[in-house]
Amino acid sequence: MTKEENRAFVKKSESLIKPRDITAISFLGDFNKYLPKKVQHKIMQKGSSMIPYMGFVVDPYCFFVSYKITDRAAAQAMLPDGYELTETSVFNKKEKHPLVIISAFTARTSAFTGMRLECYIIARNIKTGLLSWIIADYETNTNSHDPRNGFCGYTSDPAVFATTPYGELLVDVKGSVSKREFSAKVDLNAGKTEKLEESLWVEGNMSVDYGGELKHESSVPFSLIFDPVLMKEALRIPLKSIDIEKNSFMDTIINSEQPVDAAVFPYSQHFIIRQDLREESITSEKDLFYQIKTFLDRSGFKTMSGDDIKKPLFRGMIISTLVNIAIILFLLIQWLF
Repeated sequence: MTKEENRAFVKKSESLIKPRDITAISFLGDFNKYLPKKVQHKIMQKGSSMIPYMGFVVDPYCFFVSYKITDRAAAQAMLPDGYELTETSVFNKKEKHPLVIISAFTARTSAFTGMRLECYIIARNIKTGLLSWIIADYETNTNSHDPRNGFCGYTSDPAVFATTPYGELLVDVKGSVSKREFSAKVDLNAGKTEKLEESLWVEGNMSVDYGGELKHESSVPFSLIFDPVLMKEALRIPLKSIDIEKNSFMDTIINSEQPVDAAVFPYSQHFIIRQDLREESITSEKDLFYQIKTFLDRSGFKTMSGDDIKKPLFRGMIISTLVNIAIILFLLIQWLF
């Protein structure tokens, strides 16, 4: 993409994210989580067919730390069917290993806004040959949805992701139920820009799936749509400039005291998810550019809206009120006559 095309993509993806709508969607999510999982799945399917695009913006300073997998058999068992462990690296021309990557970030999307800590196993899709990010676990301080748990979220307290005037990034996450913890201080000033491993960051984000604690038969791989320039380079943070005070995530398959590499993205990352996209529609950069052009050229499509939730609720409240008034009037008339 040219710089001008990137600006257009950024602005249009931002236009899909409206705080007033997110508030209403979050409100409904609290009700949906009490529905049977099959009903929740149908709601998601219906929503995906009606609303083609979801905006997803990751704000600075998204943090990634990688660990070498120490138990390959256990890691393979955590993958969904159709995937195999593979070796990769965070940065270009570095030694490759089978990796777990833990990421902490704040995001603004069409459906939620807040902080997330996600754990991934990097695998290869046997059918397509694509590297894939397999989301194996996460904690968040906002609403969420995944194939295994359905509508959920608000799982972490504390959920700190912040920078300080001293050039530090602070991350402090503890699962309210799981009790898993991740706490770190990162010296952002020590970071140097380096080229990323393209196959991991570009190819890998074309194929994202769920495994580990989140593995479920209803899970379907999905693709992020983005300008590959996002994944060209990032700040490489020396391990000596990171103080990981606690990490109990993925500790059955990694040595949590020995990270391999760390990266920080000091700029916003703009993605869209096309919810009506057929599986395996994006397998190359050419496919990415086609989907970006389609998005930029397309207009008049339905977006996530709080009004879709508020209007039915208001109608229900009005109808309920009118019914109650009618019953009261009927009983009053019966009593008088």
